[in-house]
Amino acid sequence: MPADLLGQMRNAAKRTNLSIADTMRQSMRLGLPKLLEELSGNDLKPFTKGECRLAYRTPNAEFDALEHHCASLPKRRPAE
Repeated sequence: MPADLLGQMRNAAKRTNLSIADTMRQSMRLGLPKLLEELSGNDLKPFTKGECRLAYRTPNAEFDALEHHCASLPKRRPAE
């Protein structure tokens, strides 16, 4: 957990007199409807053909470097 978020959890736990674990559980319970509302994808539309061409044609140097790095890693032997 990022340090700033942990600090917010500790602060909320003190203010509500809950343990940090209970604070996390309650924040998930209370925040889940908001998360679903914001990120459920109900308003997402598929790319048009033109958007697909543009998105996949545009180079991304950072991703390309990561892809090349991952491809260079040694392969694991299957477990026998």
